Amino acid sequence: RHRNVSWIISLQNMVNAPRTVKDAPANEFVISLAQYFRSSGKMEVPQWVDIVKTATYKEHAPYDPDWFYIRAASTARKIYVHGRMGVGALRKSYSGSKNNGHNKHHRAIGSGSVARAVLKQLESVGVIEKDGKGGRVITASGMRDLDRIAGRVKVDHKMI
Repeated sequence: RHRNVSWIISLQNMVNAPRTVKDAPANEFVISLAQYFRSSGKMEVPQWVDIVKTATYKEHAPYDPDWFYIRAASTARKIYVHGRMGVGALRKSYSGSKNNGHNKHHRAIGSGSVARAVLKQLESVGVIEKDGKGGRVITASGMRDLDRIAGRVKVDHKMI
């Protein structure tokens, strides 16, 4: 019937495109936000980023050299979705199972210094700010930037 089907496909992409961070798939959004942080050059990566572990229960440092940008993007998404979060909440959020050898595994929380460093860098970029009640909240400009990046994320039509 239609000679040119491409405009129908582009219309479907516009209709199904994510409008906010909550609409975008988390993994693709975090990767695209990390690429934005890396390419913008506004975020300073600490010097210790290549030798530090992200938690006490980890045995090695992360293998990905851009793990700090990915952690910052993940933290920004968490604060956007869940609301006010502080260092303690982020430590719980990035917790994991500690290997105690032959004994039972127990939960261990993530690194507080990594969480603080990420929060400081997100504040310097202007994505989050300190809240009067404690913790950090997302700023209006940060929400606008994250929604803009979420709108660019490609959505797989099989998921819809």
